[in-house]
Amino acid sequence: MRNQAVKALVIFLVAFSVLAVAGKVFAQGWFKSSSGPSGERITLINVEGAISGSAAAASPFGESGASSVYIAEQLHQAARSNDIKGVLLRVNSPGGSAAASDEIYQGVMAVRNAGKPVVVSMGDVAASGGYYISAAADKIYANGATLTGSIGVIFSLMNWEELADKWGVDDVTLHAGEYKDIGSPWRQMTDKEKDMMQELLDDVHEEFMQAVIAGRSNAPNPMTEEQVRAAATGMIYTGTKAKELGLVDEIGGLEEAKAEVRRMANVGQDFPVEPEAAPSLLEELLGVSMQGQAPNPLAKFVADPLSLMAGRLYMNTTLRDIVLR
Repeated sequence: MRNQAVKALVIFLVAFSVLAVAGKVFAQGWFKSSSGPSGERITLINVEGAISGSAAAASPFGESGASSVYIAEQLHQAARSNDIKGVLLRVNSPGGSAAASDEIYQGVMAVRNAGKPVVVSMGDVAASGGYYISAAADKIYANGATLTGSIGVIFSLMNWEELADKWGVDDVTLHAGEYKDIGSPWRQMTDKEKDMMQELLDDVHEEFMQAVIAGRSNAPNPMTEEQVRAAATGMIYTGTKAKELGLVDEIGGLEEAKAEVRRMANVGQDFPVEPEAAPSLLEELLGVSMQGQAPNPLAKFVADPLSLMAGRLYMNTTLRDIVLR
């Protein structure tokens, strides 16, 4: 009976993989990398979905999202290229990994340091890590109904110690290092461990606020440190409210942002704004980026349960469900 169940599971997984591949092929074409646009232009870079440091963020075998490996490389290429005169960053993300968000933030700063304008156009959601990366831009556009802000850090874990006791399930965990199993779902956290984790979250929150302070201090209508800290409560704001607070600069959509980045780049309003080359289908299916192969997400979680925490520090999980489900 068990062998039959295993065979059925294998057949299901194979069938699912085949369907995923077929869907990608029909939707995007065969295994050809786009050569991308050429000539002078403003580059359009999309940040769509949860922000991850995984190179396999766009793989059908993992959670769809925005890979900082790919996006940061695009930004640094834009900074180096003589043909690219500016960047339009389209952000539609509830956030995600703190480290990955900072990689994209630093990429935006590299473009600005190269003397090229960066304008952000927010979509439905640009919250938490999505706002973090936006704060680095020269100017931020949002729609009135855009959900943004959520300048905070979150860490949550399930605990099934009592459930395991009820059903007679024993946990065997071996570790070296007093706090290596901190956050284990098999036991309650001690008060000392909770204090340690809170201190960690406070430190990361401070890093978040400092990034926003640095970015918005040079905005068209600069924010003071006190104004940023007052807004950094984790609260979600509409685009309209965010403009009142100084977190965004203008209410407008993608076309208005295009016009502004052209103006800031001192080019005509018919100057091309084009996306860069997307990863090839082969790269997406295998989860391979320009920087190498990404680890399996499940393997990362099994090896260290805190990998889940690291991937969601700058994520508003409620907004993630709205955008990604």
